[in-house]
Parts: sequence; structure tokens; C-alpha cells
Amino acid sequence: MPQPDIVERANALLGAGQAQAAVDCLIDAAKRDNPDALHELALWHVYGHPVPRSFAAARGLYEKAGIAGHKAAALTHAVFVAIGAGGPADWRTALALVEKAAAHDPAAARQRDLIAAMALTPAGAPASLFALESLSVSPKVAVARALFTPNECDHIVALSAPKMVPSVVVDPATHRQVPHPIRTSEGTVLGPIQQDLVIHALDRRIAAISGTRVEQGEPLTVLRYVPGQQYRLHHDCLPGEPNQRVMTAIIYLSDDYDGGATQFPAIDTEFRGAIGDAILFVNTLAEGRVDERSRHAGLPVTRGEKWVCTRWIRSRDFDPWGMRPA
Repeated sequence: MPQPDIVERANALLGAGQAQAAVDCLIDAAKRDNPDALHELALWHVYGHPVPRSFAAARGLYEKAGIAGHKAAALTHAVFVAIGAGGPADWRTALALVEKAAAHDPAAARQRDLIAAMALTPAGAPASLFALESLSVSPKVAVARALFTPNECDHIVALSAPKMVPSVVVDPATHRQVPHPIRTSEGTVLGPIQQDLVIHALDRRIAAISGTRVEQGEPLTVLRYVPGQQYRLHHDCLPGEPNQRVMTAIIYLSDDYDGGATQFPAIDTEFRGAIGDAILFVNTLAEGRVDERSRHAGLPVTRGEKWVCTRWIRSRDFDPWGMRPA
């Protein structure tokens, strides 16, 4: 009978309430450079259970796991280096890590090729600005045509497709997850652990067109709508949130569908982008109050699949680390 691997064994101990035994099990294997143990221990340090949260420890463990042959860990280590998690941010070093991994990992090679096609500064920022086409001055609604290339859009879809889950909310009465009453779609969040260097570069492009810091953006949320699904009229601001969602960027990742336009009823405006087009709009007034005129809806899809990604931009830097994978 096959024996459970080290990660299964450690998580079985954890599930049985033997947290210290689970930690000891992984640490013992990690000392022998077991790549799966190193990777799992890094993840535990990211989420702070059952070990203390430490991005520096996670960064070091991802590096060791990558050296030991864990392909996903090597690419996560590159992301940590790029975004400055657990140590200094260093785009050049992160890019070199992906280049090294590309020699034996097709996923890394795809990242390398996509990044090589981007116009970036040596520090990884967009080398040129994208023109904005105004749809409304007040509230401010603008479009950036072809912000993402078709290949970049395909990459986001391919990265997200295995992670998609039905959109849900937590019922305040039962505390159980129930279908989302506003958004009838499937989605996933590409947080720091789920993203890659391509996603980070695209996040920086969104920051550039919005005139904000990349650290102000929430992780990229990817949504898929099939016929009949929609995002009913809503506002992106969060009730009582001191670090408000002041802006929203939506990028269209597909265009082989009917329906699905983004509608702003208060200003009698609709927009349906081609692949890679982005719509950017401001959610708040100058004094920080909600601008009700920026309420919008994703109209029902009538044919095909509509894929979009959304980045909500906060008034100040946003901590993405509390967002666990879907």
C-alpha cells in the first residue's frame, strides 16, 4: 500500500490537532531538502498557521524549495523578490530567476517570453504611457484601448481557469457561503501566491494608467460569465471602509460573446471592450464620499463566455496577505 507523502502526513497530523508534530514532521523533511516539505512550510509561514507568519522565512523557504527542484516554488520566489515580500524588491533579480527556471520549466519559459515582449524599464515599470479616451468627465470614466495584448489576456485566462469557483457571499445570519445575489459568475483572485511575474507587470501597467502606486491595488480578480450571468447594478465602494476603493479598472480578456456590456445608467453610457481594452472609472468624490453616479452593471451575457479581470484601487496601500486562495 503506498505511503502518504510528507505533505499529506503533516496535514493529517495538523487535522488531528497535533500541530507541533505536524511542524516537526515538515521541518525534519525540510532539513533533508525535501522540496515539497520546503514548499508547504513556506506556505504555512505565509498564512501564519500553524507557525508564526513570516514573509522573510517564506521567501527563504521558497528559494530553497526551488533550488531543490520544486518548479512552482521557484516561480513564487521570483514573485516575492519582485514585490518585495520578506526582503528588498528587485525586479532584475526576479527576472533572472524566471530566466533560470525557464531552462527546465515550460511555465517559466512562457512567463519569460511574455515579459520579453513588454516595453519595460530596467526596473520593470511600463516604459511608455497608454492614451486614455474619455467617456465621461464627471464621474470620470475613461478607456485605454489594447492595454493588454491578446497573448497577455490568454495568459490570465489560462492561469485562472483551474481556480474558478462560483461567486458567493457569507450569509450574515447563518455565516454560510451562499450564491452571490449581485454577481452571478465564477471568479478567482490572483493573490501574491497565485500570481506570477507576468501578472505583477500587468498590475504595474494598471497602476500607471490610473496614476496610482501598484501597492494601492487589490489582487487581480478574474471573472467568467456564461449566458444568463451578469453583475447587477452596484457600487464598488465598501461600506464603512477607511481605505476605500477609489478607482476601478476592468480589462476585457475575451470578445467572442454577445451582451455583457458595462453600463453606467446615471450617465447613460455603455462600453463593451475588445480583447485587452480597459475601462477605468473613479468611485468617489473629491472629499472621499461615494459618487453614486459611478454605479454600474455588467449586463447579461447572451452568447459565449465573457472573461474580464478587475483591479480595485484603494486610497492607500492595500495589504493583500489576508486574502486566502479560493
